[in-house]
Amino acid sequence: MKIPLEGVERAITKLWEEEATKSSAPRLELMTVVALVSDARLLDRAKKAVNDLVCAQAARTIVAVSLPGGEAEITAEAALHRRSPDSPARGDAIVLEATGAGREWLPENVDRLALPDLPVCIWWVGDLPDHDDLFDRLLGIADIVVVNSCEMDLRDLEKLDGLVSRSRDRFALSDLTWIRLRPLQELIARFFDDEAATACLSSLSRVHVTFTPRENEQDAASTQAGLLFGWIVHVLGLPTDPAGVRWHRESTWSEASLGGIVFRFDREDRPEVPCGSLLGVHFECESARFAIERQKDDPDAFRWSREVPGVAAPPQTFRVAIHDESTLLIRCLERPKHDRLLEASLRAGSRAVRPVAPRLSSRPGAG
Repeated sequence: MKIPLEGVERAITKLWEEEATKSSAPRLELMTVVALVSDARLLDRAKKAVNDLVCAQAARTIVAVSLPGGEAEITAEAALHRRSPDSPARGDAIVLEATGAGREWLPENVDRLALPDLPVCIWWVGDLPDHDDLFDRLLGIADIVVVNSCEMDLRDLEKLDGLVSRSRDRFALSDLTWIRLRPLQELIARFFDDEAATACLSSLSRVHVTFTPRENEQDAASTQAGLLFGWIVHVLGLPTDPAGVRWHRESTWSEASLGGIVFRFDREDRPEVPCGSLLGVHFECESARFAIERQKDDPDAFRWSREVPGVAAPPQTFRVAIHDESTLLIRCLERPKHDRLLEASLRAGSRAVRPVAPRLSSRPGAG
């Protein structure tokens, strides 16, 4: 049942009083998690993710969605999170629905409903819109900001890098796609865990990345591939001046040359894995080869192999689970600290893909 904003706290207090008569569940909330839903079609997905999150980490959640048209207003729903209908309560569940110009009132009202003196996580659900300041206006109350860059365009890496620059360490940025990328980074790092393999990097000439595109994808690479690109460029200390990156594109592949290394990005449709995911990474050196390949008969399995002169290393298969959104969100909040490697990779990746990342030149209707 929808209630006016001024009745939310009263409704939550009443629900907890009723809960006290049914169970011994304590009202223990450690933070406020705000999910800003960019598209009403994502509302149910966001509500499920925050409910699963609170089942693992007690919190107050505020899911805010805006609907076009209608009278300018914000209405609310108040409930308690539970693992199941009969289980004890785990936290406050608030849903805000803004209609028409009421969307502009969301930042102030979210701030008012956030638990005082406790961390606030702002999670933007969906793609970052162009020429929209709602997200920026909410950053002032955030301790951690969560995005999922796989739902964004390649040019949005530059937006996220700008977000880090503007934060001035006031909040930490976390990316669900970056969390999903970590196991593959660890497998790549294992290629070079001895001196013989590390020595081969001086003759690295080619890096080949295969990814599965989103529907109607037009970008040169997925954002996850772009993040991996930025990470490799950063770790190798390659120059990232956009003027020094030479790109060549065809309909199903693209190549970037920088620092004497060619990076090739190939698309391959794989409906059994999330869009934008990496399918394979290959490093080619003068006398060595390194490869990680997602197996077609098991999307959770990756075959790891390397060929280094004088070093025996049999191929191995590792399982890398495709975690759902709520699990990734939980991992983001386990260590809500600045991830300097993510920030550096964003900076390198956004600069390297800038020549092929389409961008808007003006606001709609301008000119």
